[in-house]
Amino acid sequence: MAKKHLTLTIIALLTACWFSVGFHQGDEHFQILEFAGYKLGFIDAEQLPWEFGEQMRPATQPAIAYALYRLCGVAGEVNPYYFALLLRLLSAAGFLFLATRVYARFSERMPTGRLLSWLALGLLFNWCSVYSGIRFSGENWSAMAFAFGLLLYPAAVPEREDTFTPAKTGGAAACFAAGLLFGLAFLFRYQVAIMVVGFGAWLIFIARERWSRLALVIAGGLIMLGIGTLLDRWFYDDWVIAPWHYLRSNLIEGKAATFGSAPVWGYFQMVFEKGVPPLSLIYIAAPLWFAWRFRRDPMTWVLIPFLLVHFLLSRKDVRFLFPLLPFLPVMVMAGAVALRRNYGTDFFDKKWVARGVKFLWGVNLVLLSLVLFRPMISEVNVNKFVWDNYTEPVTILADGRHVFTYANLTMHFYQRPGKVTIYRTEDRAEWPECETPVCLYSQLTRTPSPPAGARLVYTSRPTWADNLGLEGLLDGMKWWSVYELE
Repeated sequence: MAKKHLTLTIIALLTACWFSVGFHQGDEHFQILEFAGYKLGFIDAEQLPWEFGEQMRPATQPAIAYALYRLCGVAGEVNPYYFALLLRLLSAAGFLFLATRVYARFSERMPTGRLLSWLALGLLFNWCSVYSGIRFSGENWSAMAFAFGLLLYPAAVPEREDTFTPAKTGGAAACFAAGLLFGLAFLFRYQVAIMVVGFGAWLIFIARERWSRLALVIAGGLIMLGIGTLLDRWFYDDWVIAPWHYLRSNLIEGKAATFGSAPVWGYFQMVFEKGVPPLSLIYIAAPLWFAWRFRRDPMTWVLIPFLLVHFLLSRKDVRFLFPLLPFLPVMVMAGAVALRRNYGTDFFDKKWVARGVKFLWGVNLVLLSLVLFRPMISEVNVNKFVWDNYTEPVTILADGRHVFTYANLTMHFYQRPGKVTIYRTEDRAEWPECETPVCLYSQLTRTPSPPAGARLVYTSRPTWADNLGLEGLLDGMKWWSVYELE
């Protein structure tokens, strides 16, 4: 990869890690950081989400967060916001390293310097890849672990018209290490097992892999599963089979469907809308074309069963497809190579094609800019104000959402341990007397209505925009306000 591309990527990732506070979806926070806070001793079991009682979530990522938190705590009090930043930085480092490895593996498939450059740019700057790549989430870390395993395995991919992945040589150690990575990917997110099974089927039916090598992969995976079981025992204080509990609760008992369901074709609509057209059309078309064109490629055998199972499940969320993101730019560029081969070496020099490519890169750049500078959720910036400005005990009185609210849950990880008391009632008359040095009230609304005598100490509404005469636009939006009460 060009040094300038890597330099720009590092700058972009550092920027995104700094500004992208919060989380994409609640599981990223409540199933990892809140779980880690429980083992660290400042969050009670009763304050955890329902999945804890079901003993169905893997303890691997909470254990990583726990160990890093303990390590950071050696230097004194741990700032949870800087700690979350550290986790994003670690994720970004993994994303960057993985991008360089994917590039190294597939660069030989690019027939021109221009296409090679596009491959690098796609791996490094595809907006949705960066969006997911900096997150300390199960989807992202399982994607990275599986992709590293797939790249590491010495796959003897035959040179045929219906394969695209270059072959790789290696010995027994690489097979075993790949098995460890596949097992680790499973411990980050159980659904990745579908991808592992798909690759295993390719090894058996297409590559005709030796059983001795398959045994090494299985051995590595089983060892990692054993480690995961020990971590679950440490976390739940009991011997549990968390993957079975996950399957029983979500699929057999149907709890996953209670969070929303969609028809079989639902993912096409989700990707089309959230992937942002016209880019989303490429995100849909490229993998499907790749699977049809390169039917004997290992990526196809990973992709198809993963998609089919997710299409058939009623519970759908676009984040469930994030484990496919590491290889999405490769599939797109495989299509670009085919276009050049089928329509002439000057295809991308044609005026209308060149303009179309520039337009697509422009749309991606706009979306990437939003990813780099936009926080995931506004609540984290607001409750950070409480952490930064009130070291003494604080009481928060609420008659609706408050600064530590997310959906119907309360974020405890970002509270100073033992120094935040929250009273939430429907009627302000039921609020108790404030027994701490500071009492706060917060609202997310277009028209604040604080209690009498309240003093505004924070608002997320940008004053600079008011100064530019944008009051009318801002008045139509909801903003956080924090007040000190007398």
